[in-house]
Amino acid sequence: MDTDETFPLRDVLDRAADALPPLPDLVPLAVREGRRRRARARFATAATAFGVVTAGALGLTLLPGNGPAPAMPAAPPSSPGVSASPSVSYPPVVVEETPGVPPPDNPDGLSEAERERRAVHQQRVAALLDELLPAKVTEIRPVKDKVSAYRITAGGEPFWMTVSVRRSDDHALDACPNRPDPRIVCETAVFDGDHEAQLLSMTANEPGTSAAYVRFPYGGSRVRLSVEPEGVSSPVTPRELFAVVEDPRFLALVKEADARPVEEKLLPPVVGG
Repeated sequence: MDTDETFPLRDVLDRAADALPPLPDLVPLAVREGRRRRARARFATAATAFGVVTAGALGLTLLPGNGPAPAMPAAPPSSPGVSASPSVSYPPVVVEETPGVPPPDNPDGLSEAERERRAVHQQRVAALLDELLPAKVTEIRPVKDKVSAYRITAGGEPFWMTVSVRRSDDHALDACPNRPDPRIVCETAVFDGDHEAQLLSMTANEPGTSAAYVRFPYGGSRVRLSVEPEGVSSPVTPRELFAVVEDPRFLALVKEADARPVEEKLLPPVVGG
């Protein structure tokens, strides 16, 4: 039975509930995260069984990083909205070029501040890849001390992915091959108003397999997204990589890396080889 005190409390709760904004639609996010968690669990089981993960394209060994991912600060005022998932971290993996031989710490001799800046850049890129790549990509991990390198997982298998922004004196878009070749599919696509990108799919090491590339000039830099496996085809297509390029938040990161480079400048090509 309701008492006299019950009705005022109920009225207060009703008014408070009415003042709340409507709940967002969480179903698509929940479905996507559920797929990723199941795949991550399968991948974790396999990784535990074998101890290491091999990046097929480079013949490298990828080990878990020794520490947590760096804290991801809010995007600077000049680039609002760059950070896709600031509350999520992406622990780095360590590359062993020779299995069983740990790589040197800080191989490029960077200051701690610069090393941290590059690690934060990787975190932001990883967050956008996690959101923008198709759901079949179930994990994204930056590679420690290799700012353009990421390990992605699809179908329980690891793949090496590159997201590179490098200053260059060459600002022209690469031309598609001008001869018909069934092993190469090349097209150009327009984004961000009047910018053009080259989308390329080509044989990856063995017949019947393909690597995926998107590359374009932006500002004073050349940008490349690629997945280059060995013995199998890339799990993502050039068009799926291009969907990342079209997102304004990714372009904001490109502009930041163009203004404050995180990689060495590209050397001009050698004419006459």
